[in-house]
Amino acid sequence: MAKAVRVISILAVGVCFCCLPAFVPAPARPARSMAPAAAGALSMLGAAPAFADKIDDAAKKLSDASYPFLKEIDWTADYAKNIPGADPLQMAKAIAKTIDMGAAMDPSALKAGVLAHSKAIGSIDANGLTSKADYQAINAAIGHMVSSAGEAKTLDVYNAWAGIVAAAVASGKGIPAYLIGTVNPADAQAAYSAFLEFKDVVKSTMQ
Repeated sequence: MAKAVRVISILAVGVCFCCLPAFVPAPARPARSMAPAAAGALSMLGAAPAFADKIDDAAKKLSDASYPFLKEIDWTADYAKNIPGADPLQMAKAIAKTIDMGAAMDPSALKAGVLAHSKAIGSIDANGLTSKADYQAINAAIGHMVSSAGEAKTLDVYNAWAGIVAAAVASGKGIPAYLIGTVNPADAQAAYSAFLEFKDVVKSTMQ
């Protein structure tokens, strides 16, 4: 269960970073409209096999589009592993919401997600990056995993982590500009756009 919680926590923080225009260029629609949209990306898995196929196909497309961006990130850097200046109390509350979301997930999907992450550890290179194949498997597993949790649980987790990440970015003057300067902005935008498409596919599996 501890591993599963870490998996979901990473996802929640990742979604929050994806929705911060300071790092990835903002989409055409207002940022505040992204909360329910991202929540849709993170809802309901106990779906029929046809839905599972859609998620797997979308995960491949997401992986193809975003892996170049991942290769440009220094995964050994402290900022890739921690949230600078995060408030411990708010972190505890967010973790509690994350555990609650994990408890609402389909057990088989949750197990598959943990196993996918466990396998990916074996292919991590010196820069902290897993293989593209394992990355794709993780994306597919996350799509199924969070899809089963339900929109309400997902929104709770998103809102809990979004505030923490936004506060960290706001307090770290110059950090967003520094981060975008370490990668190709076009690759960052491609990854963001692919994530939004993946979100729409997962949302379409909701019942």
